[in-house]
Amino acid sequence: MPVSILVADDDKAMLNLYARIFSGKDYSVVMAESFAAAADLIRNNDYDLLVTDLMFPDGIGTELVKLFEKKRAGAKSLVVTGSAPLDNSLLRSGAAAYFEKPFKVESFMAAVENAVGV
Repeated sequence: MPVSILVADDDKAMLNLYARIFSGKDYSVVMAESFAAAADLIRNNDYDLLVTDLMFPDGIGTELVKLFEKKRAGAKSLVVTGSAPLDNSLLRSGAAAYFEKPFKVESFMAAVENAVGV
């Protein structure tokens, strides 16, 4: 059974990038274009990993991380942002890793594989 990943980002170009990154891999990927859409998907579905942008017009990614962790104890999340400097409070939010845009795909995929135990 493929690993299930929820990707939340309000930037269509980033969603397209994630689609290319995960293409051809044994992952089932669902995309959310807003904080609200991602929160609804988290509440109504089960995922193995959350990849979220930090800043949304309608919310903040660390709240998605907390919601994800609350639904599934021990769940792993990766936070990606282009709008904030590295901040250890992001890692304390429950995120397994933090990436600043632009990120190296190899480093990102290594974090994904580490988070899902591949």
